[in-house]
Amino acid sequence: MKTAFITGASGGLGTIVTDCFLQAGWKVYAVTHSAQAKQRLKTQFENFRSQLSITIADLTRSEAVQTVCQNLAPLDAVVHLVGGFVGGASIEEVAESDFVRMWELNVKTAFLVIRATFPLLKANGGGAITTIGAKFVLHPAAGTSAYASAKAALAHLTQTVAEEGRPFGIRANCILPSIIRTPANLSWASESESQKWITPEEIAEAILFLSSDAGKGINGALIPMYGKLPA
Repeated sequence: MKTAFITGASGGLGTIVTDCFLQAGWKVYAVTHSAQAKQRLKTQFENFRSQLSITIADLTRSEAVQTVCQNLAPLDAVVHLVGGFVGGASIEEVAESDFVRMWELNVKTAFLVIRATFPLLKANGGGAITTIGAKFVLHPAAGTSAYASAKAALAHLTQTVAEEGRPFGIRANCILPSIIRTPANLSWASESESQKWITPEEIAEAILFLSSDAGKGINGALIPMYGKLPA
């Protein structure tokens, strides 16, 4: 049975990705941020108890990441979904605290998780790392300086890891979605707007493909997933 480490597993995208991997027969080590979120996952995936292990951790803390990752071997795939968004402010208005928080959630967590799991993938003879960037990496927009710059750094971190992992059979790719059709996003959009968005299910299927043997030829890619929205 192949094994995946999925962060942000209780989020709008994370629950769909977790379900996708469980349905495909993978063992999943899921990480979430609270006891309430852990219980929701446990209840939702009651029928997959033998395949699912759930841990609570603050992935912005190095020691917490090391503790979570110490018992993951063997490991075949890392799916890092943790992140955050803030927008709507121009560069002269954006708060320094928001800028720092975006880099902490989107870049630091990825750095710590990949640094901790890279040796495990290496010891297992290779594997896959998938991160979630944003459309803004390729198409920046006004009012997103903190978020877009952090996601761009995440994308380049992922591509650097792809090069470092190449000799060991470790591949790393970054998906760049537009707005994702999650419950949180649906709360502020009209039905006509949301119909154009990429769905969590489509992203989950892409991640599963990248993590599987069928995706072995893809490494270092930035993969746009915009749904029906223009580039």
